[in-house]
Amino acid sequence: MTSSSSANDRFSPFANDADALSLGELNVENHTDHVVIFGNLELRRDAEGLRHAKVLKAVLDAVVNELSDADLPDHVETAAETPAGTTAKQVKNPFES
Repeated sequence: MTSSSSANDRFSPFANDADALSLGELNVENHTDHVVIFGNLELRRDAEGLRHAKVLKAVLDAVVNELSDADLPDHVETAAETPAGTTAKQVKNPFES
């Protein structure tokens, strides 16, 4: 999907680790365990702004519907919250003399 996508295009959240959507400078990335939304989207008072708003609404509605139909835990820890058995340690900056 690109910024020329219509509101009828289907974004299936959590379906795979490959789908991506771009609306202006806003990016939506699909993953099987999460959806990432990042960037910037200017919704202007014009036809393109309306198209972008409809596509974004369709994506968010699909995410809400998918989550609403699931038996969800209260919180899922992210990889940043649970490093895979690694221990962080401070190292010397190689660019400092």
